[in-house]
Amino acid sequence: MATWRLLFSNNSVNLLYTRKLTTIKNIPKIKSDIEKNILPPKPKKPLNPYFLYFQSVRNKLQQEHPGIKYIELIKKVSQEWAKIDPTIKQKFQKQHDENYTVYKQKLDHYNNSITDDQRMLIIEELMKKKGVLEKNQTKQKLMELGKPKRPLSAYLIFLRNKKDSKDPKIPQKEWIKNLSNEWNKMTTEDKDKYYTEAKELQEKYNTDLKKWEQNMIQMGHFDLLRSNTKSKSNKSVNKYEE
Repeated sequence: MATWRLLFSNNSVNLLYTRKLTTIKNIPKIKSDIEKNILPPKPKKPLNPYFLYFQSVRNKLQQEHPGIKYIELIKKVSQEWAKIDPTIKQKFQKQHDENYTVYKQKLDHYNNSITDDQRMLIIEELMKKKGVLEKNQTKQKLMELGKPKRPLSAYLIFLRNKKDSKDPKIPQKEWIKNLSNEWNKMTTEDKDKYYTEAKELQEKYNTDLKKWEQNMIQMGHFDLLRSNTKSKSNKSVNKYEE
């Protein structure tokens, strides 16, 4: 949340959005990806004392041990770091502290350079991402709870039945176009069997969906119900309470 206060400070309108956005899972990663597409690169954090030392001795050790593997090089440097004189470590600590002071100045300047338009654009992109994530989470939840799938239309049943006879040499787009033309030229009598099957599937779907929604009401998943089912369910509850 501290990052949000920094990014959206002194803007009471934006604070409303930040409270909503804190409900998004993995928000730091999502925000970072969005910022990379909108903002200039952030100043990089300075290396800690150990990695400053690693940089200073890496080339020398590679020359002394040609062909040494990277993992072995890291192990060797780590062993040397543990044994070196404390005054040498202090030298690298001082270098890190100086670099960090410069980094903080650059970071402050960077944060102050972000415009209100950029901040709002980040918020808008995050809100879009939030909507997509919530939609995907709802879909996943519906699948896990076994919600019946919508049945195929008559035309899609027709396409499904033609699938096995598709010539693999014909591109998918062209194949669909040819079948669409074929469907449009068919008589009502020829289409009737597909409409009949679609109607039977729809009736079964409606029955299965009502049973599923009754189960969801019993389980307390009112947020997954259709709006008209929610309305009927609320009326029933209110009537019972009266």
